Amino acid sequence: MADEGVIYLAVDFTAAPGTQTTATLERGLSATGPWEFIREIPLLAQQGFTYDTTAPLDTSLWYRWTGQPGNQIIIQGAFIEVSSGAVLLKDPLRPWANLSLSFCETPQLALAAMCNPGGPELVWAGFGDQTYRSDANLFDVFNDWVPADIYGIRKRFDGELTLMSKTLAAKEASIALFAGGGPLQIQSPLIYSQPDIIVQPGNLSESYLSQDQRRPYRLWSAPFAVVRRPLGPIQGTVDANWCIVADTFATFADLTASGFTWAQVASGQATSTGPEFDGFGEGPFGDGPFGDGG
Repeated sequence: MADEGVIYLAVDFTAAPGTQTTATLERGLSATGPWEFIREIPLLAQQGFTYDTTAPLDTSLWYRWTGQPGNQIIIQGAFIEVSSGAVLLKDPLRPWANLSLSFCETPQLALAAMCNPGGPELVWAGFGDQTYRSDANLFDVFNDWVPADIYGIRKRFDGELTLMSKTLAAKEASIALFAGGGPLQIQSPLIYSQPDIIVQPGNLSESYLSQDQRRPYRLWSAPFAVVRRPLGPIQGTVDANWCIVADTFATFADLTASGFTWAQVASGQATSTGPEFDGFGEGPFGDGPFGDGG
């Protein structure tokens, strides 16, 4: 699971006139916009903490907070989330399940020295063919040579994505990402010439890569259609969710005694998992690999 491609944000309206209880968060490519709606944020003591899970990589970004009541505006920036060169496969509303995928030229090379068992556990195997579907219907017209044609703009495209997992932990992480059933974001390096896209995956197929099925190598593939970014309640990131807070601090008194601020909890600094993090506990909706992040 990965925390790449996530920008943590905090705002403080205490110096603004009035008492703000909510804020609207928007993102733009300059300090003057234009602005794209991200979400509504509840404020506690006029302070708010959240994260942008769909931020473009290697791009200067600004954020506009509009506090209510009072329509008070705070603009923050510039933020830049630097790409690591990996392909990021992300769930915008379940960011704790995001995956960072490395590279091999082909899935078969997973068994060769180039991608040896000591290499990355998750590998991006590439995009399949892309189809730009028409949105047109033809209707025969009585006593006419040609049909009536009703049409709209062509759809963005449908395609297929393929990835490989090399360990049982990576297999569980792959299943966890797709388990939510909703749209995913694909962010790929510039060499692909593929801008960030939000896709709705179809059926997820799991294939064995070795005739010896005791080996954990798996190939995953799913067809997809490009869709719009989903809106809705957002779960925690891999480093900032209530499950891992509870695992790290037995009581709220322990959290208070640690000296961490709520801003550090919200940004994941208080519960940074590091390389040993092994998921969210047990069962489909507990605090394990299939967990809901909270």
